[in-house]
Amino acid sequence: MRGMILVACATLAVGFLHGQQEENPKLTATDRRIDSLKTIAEPLSAALGEVKRLQAEQESASTEDARQEFQNRIDAERERIQQLRTNFRDIVGGSEAADYADAALPGTSIQEQISELIQPVLGEMREATAEPRELDALRKSLEKWQTRKRKAEVVLARIDKLAATEESPVLASELKSARELWQSREAEALSQMAVAKVQIDERESSRKSLWERLSTGFGGFFRSRGMNLLLAIFAGAAGFLIMRKSYAWLRRVSPLHKSGSKNFSARISDMLALAAAVLVTLLAVIIVFYVRGDWLLLTLVVIFLIGVAWAGKTALPPYLEQIRMILNLGSVREGERVVYNGLPWKVSSLGFFSTFTNPSLQGGMMRIPIRDVMGMISRPLAQKEVWFPTVEDDWVILSDGTYGKTITQTPDQVVVLQLGGSLKTYPTADFLELAPENLSHGFRLSVAFGIDYRHQAECTASIPEIFREALSTVLLKTYGREAVRSVQVEFSAAASSSLDYVVLADFDGSLAHRHGALQRMIQGICVDTCNEHGWAIPFTQITVHQA
Repeated sequence: MRGMILVACATLAVGFLHGQQEENPKLTATDRRIDSLKTIAEPLSAALGEVKRLQAEQESASTEDARQEFQNRIDAERERIQQLRTNFRDIVGGSEAADYADAALPGTSIQEQISELIQPVLGEMREATAEPRELDALRKSLEKWQTRKRKAEVVLARIDKLAATEESPVLASELKSARELWQSREAEALSQMAVAKVQIDERESSRKSLWERLSTGFGGFFRSRGMNLLLAIFAGAAGFLIMRKSYAWLRRVSPLHKSGSKNFSARISDMLALAAAVLVTLLAVIIVFYVRGDWLLLTLVVIFLIGVAWAGKTALPPYLEQIRMILNLGSVREGERVVYNGLPWKVSSLGFFSTFTNPSLQGGMMRIPIRDVMGMISRPLAQKEVWFPTVEDDWVILSDGTYGKTITQTPDQVVVLQLGGSLKTYPTADFLELAPENLSHGFRLSVAFGIDYRHQAECTASIPEIFREALSTVLLKTYGREAVRSVQVEFSAAASSSLDYVVLADFDGSLAHRHGALQRMIQGICVDTCNEHGWAIPFTQITVHQA
């Protein structure tokens, strides 16, 4: 209800203004503003009167339901009055009113955007920069209230100008209310400006010199965190030396190091011992900062470790991932299927040179460096999954129309022998993209044939069966029962000049080399059957009917 009222008011106002501008295009901005205010003042006055009338009727209502109904209507009218007054004041205020109540300056709530890990560092930074940031915030606040004061002065001048040119009591009352609002805003801006100026003067008078701030900061650091830092360095050095001395004694008694040889186990133990010593050193430093409650230095240590890990991310991971891959723990696993250069491969072995194989390709074995395997992803083999759509000597039809026998298929190329002896060579990946249809496992021919409309009476009854018997007899006699799997003839459509049939013949893959010949043979058998039974074969013609 409220939305409909607002839309209606806005439509009336726009229509009224548009009509006034068409009637008198020389109206000034003040005249147009007054006309807009009138379109709102009149329904505003009517709404105020309606509220008084409803309140009087509510008092005289006899039932509670009736009083509640009147109350609902009164609330709706009050919402309408509030919206109309808001629109009235927006028109009076213009762009200054829209910009006056601007959004609050975005706060630097870094705590909400970062993890708690670096909060101590940020706290120290905030404490060190608190004074200049406070001064900057006060100056921005002063500029903001100065801008608001100027806008309030502009609006007050506009209201005074409107009040001087209009004598309508309703309009004058609303203008007075709007003026009181903007006077309060101007007073608020003046008071806030005064407060900001006093605070800026106090901050600037109490500021210390740069040297005083630096000396105070360094003195405080060495009195508190300097001691914590010295203790952490001592604890870390002690932990490292203890671990190294302990391992040196262990090397003397360990059977892995008695011979002095650098075998694989000894190298691994040395690396693990060094890593353990570094780990104990870091733990000692962290424990000291934790016990002393120095969260700033503790956070800096953690940030340092994160930085070292981040820097080593580009250097170490390739080798670590390669070792992980060789150990069969990576994204490519032995015995699974992977796609490389657009072809499927089986991962036969993983090493610094991994072996990929494809049993359906001639020479289907490739040795690939482990660095080239890193970005791949393998998956387990699916049941009855083929490695290539064809094998050697298979007959295929490609999507580009090529028909022939594959005589060579390697990881690099596939050679197709076409009828007549010509050879056509494809890159193996391009051959796959042409969606080869393999005929060597069996295929179906769909041949269309049509007869004349004069045989319409028997076109769906006896003619399909006659065609089927004739085709089956000739095809079975020519190629045998094992090569011809099935023959069907079905009525297809009543075309514009013929009754069409479709011949569906399924053949064994041994007749793949006769694919084109079989299509022609089926057409010939259908023609012979028509001649035998006296069925006319239609041809394209134009018949002219005279009225």
